[in-house]
Amino acid sequence: MTLRSLEVFLAVVEGGSMRAAAERLYISQPSVSGVVADLEDEYGVRLFERLGKKLCITQEGEQLAGYARRMLSLNEEIGRQMHCVGNRTPLRIGASVTVASSIMAELAGRVQGPSPYVCVANTGIIEQKILRNELDVGIVEGHIKSDDLLVTPMMPDRLVLVCRPDHWCSGRESVHLRELESERLILREPESGTRQVLDLEFQRAGVSMQVGWECTNSQAILDAVAAGLGVALMSPRLLCKGMNLVTIPVSDGPVERWFSLVIHKDKYVGPPLRAFLELCKEYKEHK
Repeated sequence: MTLRSLEVFLAVVEGGSMRAAAERLYISQPSVSGVVADLEDEYGVRLFERLGKKLCITQEGEQLAGYARRMLSLNEEIGRQMHCVGNRTPLRIGASVTVASSIMAELAGRVQGPSPYVCVANTGIIEQKILRNELDVGIVEGHIKSDDLLVTPMMPDRLVLVCRPDHWCSGRESVHLRELESERLILREPESGTRQVLDLEFQRAGVSMQVGWECTNSQAILDAVAAGLGVALMSPRLLCKGMNLVTIPVSDGPVERWFSLVIHKDKYVGPPLRAFLELCKEYKEHK
């Protein structure tokens, strides 16, 4: 017995004939007869009797019809409820620190339905959580290593020098990486996307880095710069209005990188995730 066989059986009951059931379900009449015969063999009862040209349901058939209606109704209810549960389950979003500090709050605020769960961590941690299915999607600025993840560029971002107004760089139109060789740098931790970009660009330029601080918190980096403890290279999106700090473009360094959407290549894209991906696409087009 299967739900499909019960559906065929009920079609015979409601249609009054094998032919009517076959036409209703778009299957052959012999297929309908075979399903009914299989049910009769399985339960050892007669479900219908033919009186002349009329097909009449037996008492056992009436009993099975009652059970069948309840089972099919319950199956439909399961589908409805599970669909609703899926729509009520919060989306699990990973955001690297720069993304979380600049655009994530606005994106999360636009999500329809339950407020999403947001995990803020560096790119490497977000990558591992997506691989373990602990997150549905991520937005990161760093390099993704795994071939099992799909990476879609979302929007460009750039890194600039951040310093105090009384720093010697203040007022310059741009600065070269080599000019920063003697500067005390306040930087993100090595596993972060921002730090990965900086390490690569300094290496390409043949410039050594004097790391004064390593920190996972963007605000702590800005506070350290404001206190005169060094300079930083970071996204200008992280600076708040009213901060007494100066940003200067880097002419030969990591001028641009990308915020990228990351999902597992085998991830089922249900309605909530699909809506979020569309939201990110719209956000990109209007920024």
